[in-house]
Amino acid sequence: MEDPASANGIEVREVTLPGVGKKYVMGLRAGGNLAVVVRPDGQRQIHHFLEHGDRPRDVVRVDADEAQQLANLLGRPLVQAPSVEDLDLVLGALEIDWVTLGETSPLAGRALGASQMRERTGASVIAILRDGRALANPGVDTVFQPGDTLLLIGSPAQTDAARSLIAG
Repeated sequence: MEDPASANGIEVREVTLPGVGKKYVMGLRAGGNLAVVVRPDGQRQIHHFLEHGDRPRDVVRVDADEAQQLANLLGRPLVQAPSVEDLDLVLGALEIDWVTLGETSPLAGRALGASQMRERTGASVIAILRDGRALANPGVDTVFQPGDTLLLIGSPAQTDAARSLIAG
């Protein structure tokens, strides 16, 4: 983790997640911790981990307006979303795309390896969001399910091709 910060004796660790945004992790005095992921589009995900837990117990997603209102209710200024320009410096010419797999997608029920997405499009699936959890670096045996949100990385042409493949 990078950039530890401390206010009122509470440490907050900040990490840049290339193509995703920033993650802030704060330990709770009562045990466990909160992790907040801030995406460039302003969406936030709040993950609540129990003490010694490696999976979140709860995940709450809020858009930029809801996040601002929550910050107002909590009495502090909102942490700004990372700029797309800052992420572009990290990623160069790569594009990150979030694509939801629909019920009628030809990939639904197929394994990542069997889809040959990378071979056919050049884009890679670097994570799958499913049921409030993130499956990072899914293996070739990971089966796509309707409702999955795939995190793709590649050139703009590659992610466009992958989007077309996913849509069918």
